[in-house]
Amino acid sequence: MSTAVDFAARLIDPSAIAAAGHSAVLAYVAPSRPGANFGAKPITADYARALTAAGLDIVSIWQYGKPGDPTPSDWTTGFDGGRRMAEQARATHLSLGAPAHAPIFFAVDEDISLAQWNSTAVEFFRGVNAVLGTAGTGIYGHSRVCAWAIEDGVVGGRGEFSWVWQTRAWSGTEREPRAVLYQRVIDTPGNPGPVIDGTSVDVNDIVAPDFGQWALDRTVTVPPFTELDRLGPSHSPRDGARITNFLLHTQEGNGTAESLAAYLNDPANGVSYHYTLRDAVLVRVVPEELASWSVLSANPFTVNLCFAGSRAAWSRAQWLAIDDDLRVAAYIAVRSALRHHFSTTVIAPDYHVGEGITDHNYVTEALGIGSHTDVGPNFPWDVFAAHVADFAGAGPPSAIDVRAAASPWLGTRRTDGELATPDGIGRFAEFEHGYVYWHPATDAHAVPTAIMTKYAELGWEAGPLGYPIAEHTELPDPRGTGPGLAQAFQGGIVYRRAGSPAYRVHGAIGARWAATGYENGPLGWPASDEVGHDDGMYQEFEFGRVYWVPEQVVALRNSGEPDTPLARPA
Repeated sequence: MSTAVDFAARLIDPSAIAAAGHSAVLAYVAPSRPGANFGAKPITADYARALTAAGLDIVSIWQYGKPGDPTPSDWTTGFDGGRRMAEQARATHLSLGAPAHAPIFFAVDEDISLAQWNSTAVEFFRGVNAVLGTAGTGIYGHSRVCAWAIEDGVVGGRGEFSWVWQTRAWSGTEREPRAVLYQRVIDTPGNPGPVIDGTSVDVNDIVAPDFGQWALDRTVTVPPFTELDRLGPSHSPRDGARITNFLLHTQEGNGTAESLAAYLNDPANGVSYHYTLRDAVLVRVVPEELASWSVLSANPFTVNLCFAGSRAAWSRAQWLAIDDDLRVAAYIAVRSALRHHFSTTVIAPDYHVGEGITDHNYVTEALGIGSHTDVGPNFPWDVFAAHVADFAGAGPPSAIDVRAAASPWLGTRRTDGELATPDGIGRFAEFEHGYVYWHPATDAHAVPTAIMTKYAELGWEAGPLGYPIAEHTELPDPRGTGPGLAQAFQGGIVYRRAGSPAYRVHGAIGARWAATGYENGPLGWPASDEVGHDDGMYQEFEFGRVYWVPEQVVALRNSGEPDTPLARPA
């Protein structure tokens, strides 16, 4: 069974959480209450990205007040309190990069009675519903609180499960069968939880495929399957490699998902996969943040799934007989692609080298590694690709897609999907009249071709400009042949006057030019990039220069001999 941890004391090293065998973190989007100083309340956007990079799912939780504390328990604040806290929770949730469709769990962290629920607590959750809707609301509490919330319709869910996270505390032997999470190990001073990276944690069993994790697309129906953990020692570190492909394999035997997993967990056998699958039973053998022993030198950048009991010699009809498992495999492949930010493109024979979802034969034929030919010539790639499209295509548009839709001037898309930037974090896509660049720190912004020339000259996002931080602006130019352009980047602003080259303006020289009134001031438009001079730098402008040396910046307007220094504005 997969497990998730929750903690508040400090931000625990994500790699240590993954190494301990956990697959998710239940993360606070609530601030510390007055007088407390919890290092993980709330988590930060950087930490959320680090969790994702470690292959961990994230679920949002909220708890501000505490029983017996001067700051009262959240549920005691009624409808107005629920609405106010939900607004705070939503703002933090979205600022961390969480999708709007992922629920937030609100805590009832004490043994309340039905009378307390009916008089006050349910009103708190109705206040939460007023902001998040029922579909975005979850609850943490004992078994009876979970049941009351479901009965009163104040929590959402999917399928047979509801957004309820049951704690063992105050529940006795009762289990709420519709819960998605069960807090089995509770860290207390008298009974500490397991220690990870020097900090004790609570441990929660994940008892549903959809337990509120950010990475899951909730616009499609999750295929029914049982996911089991049988983690073993047959793996290696990825050594920093970025995951780019999800690969399918055959067993060439008659095992079940669990019997094959048992074989893989013996390191002496020298083989392993991340997942085994048969008859809607999915067994996790190797965590995705580690490399399995599947495809030789391609192991560091691949996630691998083996159809237990399958053979490369199967006919198309034999493959179609396990279509339910093909659909589960497609779902897991898309889940992995979204988690690790690689393409969901299905790469079928004849292969091309690229990011995406494919098989072991791709490694042999396209990458020239090894000699395996599975999944074989009769695998129904058309059917499998349709399943992948169901899960990948129905998700919310990416930030690049949203920006492109809002920028029709870009014209026809030229890139198939999105491409990774060399840092392995950002993404970009090419269009007829420009590009769209995305980075989690800057969001997505379109760069027109007229600016791209300079951007490329300076080394794109890896150069001094970095990523774009705003959309371009058209600047009227009464002295020119048409409007000019300006666009801000992390490392300065690119200006391009119509009919002229583009130039970068930044730093102290840029600030001094800005103080004169930018292109409408006495210096006019930039006419060069910065140029080294003696102990400093200078930059040419249409009607003058700005000089920089340590501790001094001087602007001069061309006015004969000598040039006229420009006074600083008051």
